[in-house]
Amino acid sequence: MGAVGDRRPPVRTLVAVGLVAGSTLALQVLLTRVFSAVLYYHFGFMAISLALLGVGAGAILIYIKPGWFDADPLERTLARWSVLYAVLLVIGVALLVRLNYTLGDQINTKFVFNLAAACVLAALPFLAAGVVISLAVRGYARSIGRVYAFDLGGAAIGAAVVVPLMWVFDAPTLLVALGVVAALAALLFSLGHPAEQRLAGGALAGAVLLVVLAGTTSAFYLHPFGQSPAAERWTPLARVFGYLPAPQLRNGDVVYDRNFGEIIPYKRGTPLPDWRPLQEGPQTIGYSLTPRGDALVIGGGGGRDILTALTSGMRRVDVVELNRGIRNVVDHDLRSFSGGPYSLPHVHTHIGDGRSAVAESDRKFNQIQIGYVDTFSPSGAQAFALTENNLYTTDAFKLYFDHLKPGGVLNLARPVKHNGEEALRATVLTLQALKDYGIKNPERNVVVILANYTTPFRGFEYGTVLAKLTPFTPTELAHIARLAKTRSTGIAYAPNGPWIREWAQLHNASSPQDFCGNYKLDVCAPTDDEPFFFNMKRLGDIGGASTAGSLGVPDPVLVLLITLGILSVLAALAFVIPLAVVAREGRPTLSSLVFFAAIGLGFLLLEVALIQRFVLFLGFPTYALSVVLFALLLFTGLGSYLSSRIEGNPRRTVIGALSVACVLIAASAYGLQPLLRGLIEAPFALRVLLTIALLAPLGVTLGMAMPIGLVRMEGLYPGGVPWAWGINGISSVVASVLAIFVAIEFGFAITTLVGLLFYLTALTHAVLGRWPDEGDHEAKPDEQAARMSGVPA
Repeated sequence: MGAVGDRRPPVRTLVAVGLVAGSTLALQVLLTRVFSAVLYYHFGFMAISLALLGVGAGAILIYIKPGWFDADPLERTLARWSVLYAVLLVIGVALLVRLNYTLGDQINTKFVFNLAAACVLAALPFLAAGVVISLAVRGYARSIGRVYAFDLGGAAIGAAVVVPLMWVFDAPTLLVALGVVAALAALLFSLGHPAEQRLAGGALAGAVLLVVLAGTTSAFYLHPFGQSPAAERWTPLARVFGYLPAPQLRNGDVVYDRNFGEIIPYKRGTPLPDWRPLQEGPQTIGYSLTPRGDALVIGGGGGRDILTALTSGMRRVDVVELNRGIRNVVDHDLRSFSGGPYSLPHVHTHIGDGRSAVAESDRKFNQIQIGYVDTFSPSGAQAFALTENNLYTTDAFKLYFDHLKPGGVLNLARPVKHNGEEALRATVLTLQALKDYGIKNPERNVVVILANYTTPFRGFEYGTVLAKLTPFTPTELAHIARLAKTRSTGIAYAPNGPWIREWAQLHNASSPQDFCGNYKLDVCAPTDDEPFFFNMKRLGDIGGASTAGSLGVPDPVLVLLITLGILSVLAALAFVIPLAVVAREGRPTLSSLVFFAAIGLGFLLLEVALIQRFVLFLGFPTYALSVVLFALLLFTGLGSYLSSRIEGNPRRTVIGALSVACVLIAASAYGLQPLLRGLIEAPFALRVLLTIALLAPLGVTLGMAMPIGLVRMEGLYPGGVPWAWGINGISSVVASVLAIFVAIEFGFAITTLVGLLFYLTALTHAVLGRWPDEGDHEAKPDEQAARMSGVPA
């Protein structure tokens, strides 16, 4: 029957478990991509939360209602639930693409309803998959090391495969294709059971047919908000649209995850547009201060900054574009309109992370221009990163200064009011970075010029921060003042004035730190440990007035806190509901479940921090996501397998493994980032291998905790394995959001240390808790009670 826990699983069953786990991991990534394609970036992390919530809920359902799953042989039950998983995948995608996700600056009732429907549709396949994995874990509890190894190995393969596929196929088609994977798993489970074989075969044939339908028709097309685009490309980083101008308008648009850049019309062979149509007058002032040599443009967008550099007379323009899809839409799909700015004469385009590209380069530049570059897509760690942006930190600015030629200018533009007071924070950041660089009086090296950017629909004020490693000379300041009269709305901050508005307060403060510490918003300089440039609310200000300006969006941190509260309640219910509906006899006590909650919380917190650490090292957020997840899951799977092969006392094994893991986690909190910074100039392939090698010891040691813990649980409370498995998953849900909150408020080093705290909790429980091989069945009542509680008598 389905509840048998001492059978040895056949290889086909283990492979099927791996297929379900791999498709579940891929489902998380793809749903993240879908949610961020139709919603603002800070809704993307819901996909991870829904995944972990669904999987955990499936396990707890088995614990609460075991009779629903024990009527038939285990493999038959696994096959049926895998078929249901495949069906829910396909139906869910068909309905998800038809919901209306339109959202303005405020969250309204219609949006909440559609979002709730989307969450339910997304969670149901995870619930079915969670039942499959949990049934396998319970049914083969004595072989948990092998089952868990295939579970993690399948997830690792899913992480490695799904990202490359997203360069080729759109996310909805890949979601439908996961139905094929789920049906294959059902077919493997069903071997030897004719009725289930027919059911799985039918599901497989139907899924294949629907994949063909998704790839050749619009049946599963995810419609964009607003007008139909002239071009569209899906990538792992963003869904990119290209729009030609509507009647009576001049410029087109490239839109990616609700962020946009204007495409300036240009016909090759005609004179380049000057600063007037480009609306980059202050930026051209920066270019006029240096020889007409080499320029680096980080973030080409619609080509505006590229044209600014060329029209300013730069002999060579190096462009770094994070998303290949943006270049392809602007330069290829809309080439007849845009003129192909990425491939104009004297332009050299590199696809990759801007900061990593600078670190790898030995070139120096007369100008480094960064104009309105945002990374609002959740690509940097599967949406865990929220608003993190490694371009805007003191460490990044010091790198830019290293790559300026003598007299070179860092040329940075940000809106005055957007997600907070960005131009002001960019000024503080520049001053602090110069001070950290060794400049004694950084205020003599910075000028801020204001201007208005207008479109037919909206406009905004922006500030251009110009910075040098040497003080601006009187001649240069006079030159800036002269050009600012025609190319801007005025100077906000300069060595000898004027100083206006918020910049006057900054000038009058004793230091940038003193100013930002007392300012109404947190405009202090971000660092690599806290790279949240766009978050300017302090913890005590959450829920107050919005910091957003005319381009505002719902407060992401408030959304995060609301989500954390909801998930915390759901996690608490996962503990409480079984207490209310399951008979007390033989039921695990809450204290005996602490171990599983602790490793669930600890692993996700650590995963978030590690992905962020490797973003810069690997050059692409997508690569960090894929490689880090692959390495962690692969080696935790290996650790799980080894745990079943190691002879001796399992308590001693898990204590040793967790002790080593805790040492490695503590060392990584402050030692990993300097190490990676020193290795960043290595070839990319070597950096990938180094990433895997660095994560291998940690993964192996962490991977031993869960299987040994489940074997212990099966020995103490044979029916409690699904509850323990579910508690681990539900705790991970909370951790996925908690990690971001801790990182925003305290930094990624503290996030790592919080993860360490949970692993230390698990280690303490392993040391002090009772194990099933201790004592005998004739133990005294007080000893029996102690054994049931999971703590020493």
